[in-house]
Amino acid sequence: MSNAAFSVRFRQARQRKKLTQAAVAEALEISQSAVAQWEAGTSFPSPGTAAKIENLLGVECSVAERGAQGHNRRLLGKRGRLPIVGFPARGDEERILIIDNKPQGEIAAPPQLEAVPGAQAVYVRGRKMEPRYYAGEVVYLHPTRPPNPGDFVFVTVKEPGFRTAIGYIRQYISEDLVHIRLRTLNPRREHIIARDDLVEMATIVGSGLF
Repeated sequence: MSNAAFSVRFRQARQRKKLTQAAVAEALEISQSAVAQWEAGTSFPSPGTAAKIENLLGVECSVAERGAQGHNRRLLGKRGRLPIVGFPARGDEERILIIDNKPQGEIAAPPQLEAVPGAQAVYVRGRKMEPRYYAGEVVYLHPTRPPNPGDFVFVTVKEPGFRTAIGYIRQYISEDLVHIRLRTLNPRREHIIARDDLVEMATIVGSGLF
């Protein structure tokens, strides 16, 4: 089987059940952009999400299919893949839930990240970083490159009331021993994070719309 064959089976099953892409995304607790990428054949669900798809739509995403996809990519000399991390927080337009070892899919790596251990991608949520980033856009994360003032970053923090870490896309301003100063663009406001609450900060090195 091929990635293209899966995309066709997935789309047909969704349409038979009269479900929109948004409805499937909500049921799977992922972004609508991820669903659109699967149907376009440009991305492939993670094993955990594949099991949910089979329960929801009756479409199997087999290990053999994933293996064949990887084999075909190697034969064609295509770029490596990055895990897409983060899930939408229910009832929240911006927060991104970071669940350890649970990507929602994968995507082709940009050239500057192909050989970088720990590189990841994440979907933009909400409107607070417009006009630089828009909801549904995918951004690529370099885990070890220190940000310079003005760079854009993906910060993961601990927040009261959440059992998992929360991620935000922000513009980096500065930091000291106690705080990290960030900024939103829409509206233009400071977002100050206590260093003790910081889990991780990765510099954004690229983006794209899907």
